[in-house]
Amino acid sequence: MHKHYLLKLLTILVLAFLFVPLILIVITSFNSAATISIPLEGFSLKWFMEVFESRSLVSSLKTSLALALWASVIGIVIGLFAAVAIVKRPGKVSEFLLSAFLSPSLIPGIVIGYVLFQCLVVALAIPLDTALIIGHLLVVLPYSVRIITAGLKGADTSMEEAAMTLGCTKAGAFIRVVLPLLKPSMLSAFMLSFINSFNNIPVSMYLKGPGKNTLPYAMMNYIEYNYDPTVSALSVMLMAMTLRAMLLIDRITGPGARR
Repeated sequence: MHKHYLLKLLTILVLAFLFVPLILIVITSFNSAATISIPLEGFSLKWFMEVFESRSLVSSLKTSLALALWASVIGIVIGLFAAVAIVKRPGKVSEFLLSAFLSPSLIPGIVIGYVLFQCLVVALAIPLDTALIIGHLLVVLPYSVRIITAGLKGADTSMEEAAMTLGCTKAGAFIRVVLPLLKPSMLSAFMLSFINSFNNIPVSMYLKGPGKNTLPYAMMNYIEYNYDPTVSALSVMLMAMTLRAMLLIDRITGPGARR
């Protein structure tokens, strides 16, 4: 009996550790005071307006959105081809490919950022926009490859074989039968890749340039010199966007969509 109470207490503490900071951010974002403080001095929405009036935050938000979108889409395309090679051609080569694609997740992001800066920017003089996409692609590839590979392994191969016996070519059966089955995996991979790219700091720190900041880095810079609730308001907006995206993906891939 005591074990059950201990487990409940531990669960409550973990949930409090996760959600109390988020609740405090939401509360402080509506504070009318010029500093982040609790209790609130009054209710105001002006800090949400301040987000759009800050050129650095708006510009870095656009950069992060575009960067995460490009990296996630390219990562899903590469992940799909890699998953097909790994699942359809099992053996030592496919095992090596899987290990190679998953290896960036084992290396600290700050090391990846520094190595890419030395190789891409210093040695090869690649433009920063391209270098940033390549850097973030390395960040998201392990998620795309792992999730899509798992989805392809769990797909019913008999449906693909049935389509081929009914006259479909191998490519046609894959496009018409296998790809729809992989939709949940690909959307999950996109969501996870997008979030990890959008939140990345170590790689972006080395590959960003003058006048080009990603949002997490811009938020860090803003907090360093300002203590108003603007960043809290921006965080609330990002949480709302993430929640909306999760609900949309659940609607597309959940039980209701299948019905």
